[in-house]
Amino acid sequence: IGAGGSITGLKFNHLNSNQFFASSMEGTTRLQDFKGNTLRVYTSSNSCNLDVSAKSHVVVTGDNLGHVTLLNIDGKELWNLRMHKKKVAHVALNPCCDWLLATASIDQTVKIWDLRQIKGKASFLYSLPHRHPVNAACFSPDGARLLTTDQNNEIRVYSASQWDSPLSLISHPHRHFQHLTPIKATWHPRHDLIVVGRYPDPNLESCVPYELRTIDVFDGSSGKMMYQLYDPGYSGITSLNEFNPMGDTLASAMGYHILIWSQEEARSQKDYE
Repeated sequence: IGAGGSITGLKFNHLNSNQFFASSMEGTTRLQDFKGNTLRVYTSSNSCNLDVSAKSHVVVTGDNLGHVTLLNIDGKELWNLRMHKKKVAHVALNPCCDWLLATASIDQTVKIWDLRQIKGKASFLYSLPHRHPVNAACFSPDGARLLTTDQNNEIRVYSASQWDSPLSLISHPHRHFQHLTPIKATWHPRHDLIVVGRYPDPNLESCVPYELRTIDVFDGSSGKMMYQLYDPGYSGITSLNEFNPMGDTLASAMGYHILIWSQEEARSQKDYE
């Protein structure tokens, strides 16, 4: 869509396989088809990310000013509230309880909300303070845990049974850079694994000489490093990683490239090493 129109959020329409929802840097959230037609515009200013519930037929968006907007699939705005002091970097609906919403902000907090009981900015269920601005908050596939990624060197895993303190803290370099797509950790769809791109930081004590820009895989329970992926032909920084529904193929976004990793190739690489 031209300069300044970078895509910041993308979700398929589960009610119509030929359509998708997209939010962009220019501030719009829209429903489009694969022919390039815009079918509906949900928000037209400041929105920068989105999530969709096929079950409840709602779209939720966050914007650069700290607002969160809830709309139905038909485009009717249900409410628009300022839920954070600064930009809402990420919104996520719980896959099992889609009335549960997580919002991540550069105001250094992640907040948990009950969409059925929102009355204002103070009506959150929990506020999870972080030491740095937060890029993302993602619920696990079973909805029981929350994975957060800050803008510096920390990944956290929270449990729905105890939001007061994280189950685990993973020290991991992924510092924020203005012209780099924010790095976001995500879950494997079928196994208790976390995947995230590494941006080596020489200021960290754990940094070793010539540290590679790998894609790191952690155990979701212990936080232990399980495996690292690296292709010497593409040494850029991987900002986003996404598994297919079966979890046997991984797509990694790296600048102008997307790397596709298959389970068989990864095993072969490990055997070779």
